[in-house]
Amino acid sequence: MVLSNSFLTEWANRFNKARLKRSHNITYGKGVFIGFSVFCEGNNSFERNNTVLGSHIGFASYLGAGSIIQKTKIGRYTSIGPNVKCVFGKHPTDTFVSTHPAFFSKRGQSGFTFVDEQKFEEYEKPKDEEGKYSILIGNDVWVGANVTILDGVSIGDGAVIASNALVNKDVDPYTIVGGVPAKPIKKRFNDEIIQFLLNLEWWNKPNEWISSNAHLFSDISSFYKEMKDE
Repeated sequence: MVLSNSFLTEWANRFNKARLKRSHNITYGKGVFIGFSVFCEGNNSFERNNTVLGSHIGFASYLGAGSIIQKTKIGRYTSIGPNVKCVFGKHPTDTFVSTHPAFFSKRGQSGFTFVDEQKFEEYEKPKDEEGKYSILIGNDVWVGANVTILDGVSIGDGAVIASNALVNKDVDPYTIVGGVPAKPIKKRFNDEIIQFLLNLEWWNKPNEWISSNAHLFSDISSFYKEMKDE
């Protein structure tokens, strides 16, 4: 039965990936698993050994090798580095005598529990209006290698997460953060430019617009001068 279920799961995964490849121009490395509840906007890339479950992947966003993404909504043109992980669930660390779930959870993770009602919220509530996703990663975000993102975190548009960071709090748009836990290092641009980019939302423009203006993307000053009156 186990072998049969394993075979069916692998067959379903291959079918799902082939469907997405044809309809949304998706590319895959070896060992990629894409759940049926994953929505891809198109032109996405998944490198080897990616696992993606219950998530939304925006247009042109991609995942580096070994990344595991769950219950996450990712915006457009976002770059996820290798070995990025989403971590769900938490334990009490202040008032409770023990951090073991037997003292606060009804789920019986060890096969038993001492409580008959939930005494501590183990998981964050969904962050989106539809109630599907517990982690939100914006548009044009760069998440470096080996980053861990905790349940309930929102990462703003244009943010940069340095390699090896542990993100346990929300990250403001166009802010570079790093460290364990992650803390702000600096903003990518001044406040005027950041507000201009957030208002422009270039990632939502038609592909024709982006293509015709791509030559300006190498210089924020030129881009701002050209687009500020749009």
